[in-house]
Amino acid sequence: MQRFVYSVACVALLGAALIAAFDEKEALAKFIERAEQCKDEVGASDAEVQTAVKHEAASTYEGKCLRACIMKSFHVLGENGKLDVEAGREKAKQYTGSDPAKLEMALEIGDICAAIPVPDDHCEAAEKYSLCFKSEAHKRGLI
Repeated sequence: MQRFVYSVACVALLGAALIAAFDEKEALAKFIERAEQCKDEVGASDAEVQTAVKHEAASTYEGKCLRACIMKSFHVLGENGKLDVEAGREKAKQYTGSDPAKLEMALEIGDICAAIPVPDDHCEAAEKYSLCFKSEAHKRGLI
């Protein structure tokens, strides 16, 4: 249950595909599909895709750019390199269904992370947001 809420927050904010009812396997498949599409665009490796899937810190600049590309492809990272809070909220609503506690937690994490200062470099910004999502989920016992 806790891992589910963390996954919802990460997937919603990193932007998995729009589906009416949350299907974790389908969301993961769509995330991987987007990661594979972005991999070639940014010159990332298969290992960097797996790192992103596991929500681990990127060890290379290409890995950070992979996250930025994925987030942009789901429209949660704007062209300005900042989180699109409204898009993140809509995705969170879709992924939490009718569970107000899960929605509240996902929105809270999104608001906190959207408020952090990030570099102008979109790749570095995406990495900071990813680390924030993970940190906030950890504080709430989700991971």
